[in-house]
Amino acid sequence: MKHSLLCALFLVYSAGTLAAFDREQDGASDHARPPNGSYDATSFLVLLHRLTETLKKNPSPSEMAALRDSLPGSWTVSTPDRTYSISTAPLRNELAANSPEKGRVWVQHMSEEVQGFSSGKATEAGEARTELDQILKRPDFAGIRPPTPWEVLRQRMAAWLERQLVKLLAAVGRHPIGGEILFWLMILGAVGGIALAVIRFIANRDNLNSLPKNETMVRARLWQEWLRAAREAANRRDFREAVHSAYWAGIVKLQDIQALPRDRTKTPREYLSIVNQEVAVDLVPSIPVREPLAVLTARLERVWYADRGASPEDFQESMRQLEALGCRLE
Repeated sequence: MKHSLLCALFLVYSAGTLAAFDREQDGASDHARPPNGSYDATSFLVLLHRLTETLKKNPSPSEMAALRDSLPGSWTVSTPDRTYSISTAPLRNELAANSPEKGRVWVQHMSEEVQGFSSGKATEAGEARTELDQILKRPDFAGIRPPTPWEVLRQRMAAWLERQLVKLLAAVGRHPIGGEILFWLMILGAVGGIALAVIRFIANRDNLNSLPKNETMVRARLWQEWLRAAREAANRRDFREAVHSAYWAGIVKLQDIQALPRDRTKTPREYLSIVNQEVAVDLVPSIPVREPLAVLTARLERVWYADRGASPEDFQESMRQLEALGCRLE
């Protein structure tokens, strides 16, 4: 009698344990296979949390096998942007290897990924707008703006002209004679335009050539005037200007005897390179010009261009070189 009672109690306890395990597995199975076949982010996090709690209890091999069999091949998770398919193969492999700890780590990692995705989506739109505003404030995009009404009108006119030209060319293609006439008309128009441009160019050039000469041009100084300017500068003790005026008195003197060209655009060194021999001119006695001009040029470069200062001796030496060039100093 006692033995029969113990057997009955053992059977009742075993039935209660199996029922509790079956309810737990049925709950996991229900969350593993939602009625509509797809989770949202929140319900998927709930499922992952329950799986984590189940694996924390260190289930037996038979319990892990039952849990593995209850898992589908993949979970379907829907978001406002798209639908994702997450494979359960890594978790099922850990459960098959009786590694509940590794399975729990995989589930927790998946939970963190889903939570990060959800929180990132919540602020993504606002952050993207802020970043876009910052980019558009850069100087590179300062000229970016919607088209003005005039620009829109021009674009429409250009599109209309393009359509009309396409229609015209299509019509010409259907009538070979008309196309040939249009071709020659275009050639004549191009030739006429070129001829008109040439005529206008020639007419404008003739008008420029026919302009009266400017009678108010500044008269060039004589060498005597340059000499007088040099003496006036020396009297007010501006010996730098005195040496400068004395040099140009010598240049104009050489131009008068045709030893130098009348070209004020040349540099002192260019004038000196032209005078490479003694010059003899009709009605003018033969005089050496290279050595006096070389001394005048060297003194001008030192005093005027190098700005090393000038003394009365510099002015007197310049005057002696002018006298050597044939300038009468009295």
